[in-house]
Amino acid sequence: MQKSFSKLNRKTKPNLIPIMDAVFIFIFFLLMSAQFIDIYEINSDAPAVVTIDKKIDKKDPLNLVLEITKDSIIIKTGLSEKTHFELNKKTDGKYDLEKLNKMLAEIKLKNIDEDAVILRPISTVSYADIVKIMDTTRETSHNQILTARNKKGELIKTTSLFNKIIFETII
Repeated sequence: MQKSFSKLNRKTKPNLIPIMDAVFIFIFFLLMSAQFIDIYEINSDAPAVVTIDKKIDKKDPLNLVLEITKDSIIIKTGLSEKTHFELNKKTDGKYDLEKLNKMLAEIKLKNIDEDAVILRPISTVSYADIVKIMDTTRETSHNQILTARNKKGELIKTTSLFNKIIFETII
């Protein structure tokens, strides 16, 4: 009798193998169902509210604005935002980025010191189109070198157009 009683009092250990199998399979399914995505960042400066310059410049600031609508890109300059040029979409429905780049190169030659552009897209313009327009505003096409004299009379050679991109409120 004593032998059978001692067998009953002995503590039995629980079988953890089925639980470990379940946890392993659960981890496998969690890893397989995870979504791995690439997040891209586009740097943009916040618009300046007020800038005070003690020396008054007789020439109005460039204040280059690209108003991006569903059908066209309107290039505006100056504080009064005078329309400089309007580029309508091509017949294939895409923006004429080559012509935009040439227009921006002409503006850059006249304002070699300027490096900021304000983008004002409407809400219906696709993100991909905005990125393409941003890329067009940064560099000259085919790395064309622009040469002009700045306000100080120094000869400047550059391939960059307007690297500081500022977004205005998207409506």
